[in-house]
Amino acid sequence: MSPLLCVNRQARRLRRVIVGAAFVALAAAAQAAPTDQRMQNERVTLYYGVVPAALSQAVLSAHPPPADVHGTVRFAAGTHHLVIALFDTSSGQRITQATVTVRHTPPRGEATTKVLEPMALGDTQSFGATFVIAEGRDHRFRIDVRWGERVERFDMVYDNLHGGP
Repeated sequence: MSPLLCVNRQARRLRRVIVGAAFVALAAAAQAAPTDQRMQNERVTLYYGVVPAALSQAVLSAHPPPADVHGTVRFAAGTHHLVIALFDTSSGQRITQATVTVRHTPPRGEATTKVLEPMALGDTQSFGATFVIAEGRDHRFRIDVRWGERVERFDMVYDNLHGGP
């Protein structure tokens, strides 16, 4: 057998191993992704989403970061946009008159607390703010929703496994 045929066979085997490993990694990542971004109690149902700030057009219009000296908007490394939509659990009606406060405690570093801003997304309203959510597991969020006279508390753990764009 010629050395060229042997090299081609080895290259094909290596290609199959690499493609197979890529499929296994993709399947594992898909199963590791969160499937339910909803929390609820007897009064409030909360849906949340976390998007890298650079990909979020809502961030650019609702609360943009300051421009640099050249007029370019740049987000700090790891900046993400947290969006929360609220609904009355019993009626299913969207809650638009509420105050949402979020305390983010990263796995390493200092905790930050922000009051989320009301955001119009089309003809619906949600609440959002930017947070630095570095790559890693166990980012803890305490979400307090003041609706009427009561405050509803939700605790969430978020794993940032992608690190952003």
